[in-house]
Amino acid sequence: MPLYEYDCRRCGTFEVKQKMTDEPLTTHADCGEAVERKISLTTFSLKGGGWYADGYRSSGSGKGR
Repeated sequence: MPLYEYDCRRCGTFEVKQKMTDEPLTTHADCGEAVERKISLTTFSLKGGGWYADGYRSSGSGKGR
């Protein structure tokens, strides 16, 4: 489930887990102030050597299987 950042005028920035199909929040549940959804960088990253080597190596290069 994606993590969305919202900016509250009173409390500052906070994060909420929501489905992609959920409507964006309009008020902060803690204080009732209006909020605005922010656009932020993703934290998705691929680590390790196995993902590329196992999924995208052409059959003629590197180690044989």
